[in-house]
Amino acid sequence: MGDVHGHLDLLDDLLNQISSRPDRAGQGGQDRLIFLGDYVDRGPNSAQVIDRLCQVQQDAPNAVFLKGNHEEMMVSFLQAGDLTKGYHWLRNGGDATSESYGVRPPDDLEDTNALLEFRSELAAVVPDAHWQFLDALQVSYRAGDYIFVHAGLRPGIPFADQRDEDMIWIRDRFLHSDADFGGCVVHGHSPSPRPDIHPNRIGLDTGSGKGGYLTAGLFWSTEGAFLHAYPDRIRHQ
Repeated sequence: MGDVHGHLDLLDDLLNQISSRPDRAGQGGQDRLIFLGDYVDRGPNSAQVIDRLCQVQQDAPNAVFLKGNHEEMMVSFLQAGDLTKGYHWLRNGGDATSESYGVRPPDDLEDTNALLEFRSELAAVVPDAHWQFLDALQVSYRAGDYIFVHAGLRPGIPFADQRDEDMIWIRDRFLHSDADFGGCVVHGHSPSPRPDIHPNRIGLDTGSGKGGYLTAGLFWSTEGAFLHAYPDRIRHQ
């Protein structure tokens, strides 16, 4: 599943679509849900999205949850106290996340004291279950011929030697590369109007955080399909 970005309506729509599909386990495997990161920020329901994903984790213990750059910024600020990350997080949708927890960010993000007070207040109200979820996020996952990461891989580097920073943040060098990464890379992070399909990668971020919609890719053997969440109040890119 691509980047949710705090849209509980889209997440629930896709989860309902997935749960209503015929069980494919009889075709030689067990379904596994893989989430590509960026669950928070920009949309109005980040706290509620994490609640829902915690429930998914309980119901589907084999589900995989990857870390996006927005979770990385949030955790670096709230847990490690990185004020620079906090500034960039709030400027890139973190304000919506904090408000979903009932905490208003400071008006002046360059006021260090106000930012520190805000950090303490917000960190205190994030439920323990949410911290456990965020702390357990993986950076990558491989299944057969598919490699799942949030952002992408650095060309010319073996998968085993890829840096976490690149898998969470990389953009242009990956997107513009026709390199063979040793598997088809399924990623989010870089929004496009529709699934971005190339011989070496498939992008599933269809812009839910920027007025678009949410997409899930279904992969089995050499086949694939896509599901899209279109609520009644569809948001057009």
